[in-house]
Amino acid sequence: MVAVDISGRHSVDGAYIMVCASVSVRISPEKIEKTCGVRLVPKTAPSPDLDVVVDLINSATKGFPGVVVAEKGDFYNMERWRAESILGREMKYPESLGERRAIELAHHISFAGRNMLLDLEMPL
Repeated sequence: MVAVDISGRHSVDGAYIMVCASVSVRISPEKIEKTCGVRLVPKTAPSPDLDVVVDLINSATKGFPGVVVAEKGDFYNMERWRAESILGREMKYPESLGERRAIELAHHISFAGRNMLLDLEMPL
């Protein structure tokens, strides 16, 4: 499975500096068994609309096999089937503790990556 999280969906000086982290993992119902890959994708946009979010998630998960798992809020609380059809691949919202821990790992990575970009004042 591939857990994703996006940090930065709030305005900074009129722009949205977002970072999406994707983590390819093998999980059990309770925990992460193995981390197979990690990817960070930064993006600056005038708004964090659904098209931007989907593009960011697709870029971050490209080449990682398996079901995408994301928090429902990352897809603006829409039904899973609708988010899956927009994303263009199988996805789900977390149900097990292992899935939640994978998303939590992606969250820590995206948050740290975004903070690093802001600290370095890197142009995107």
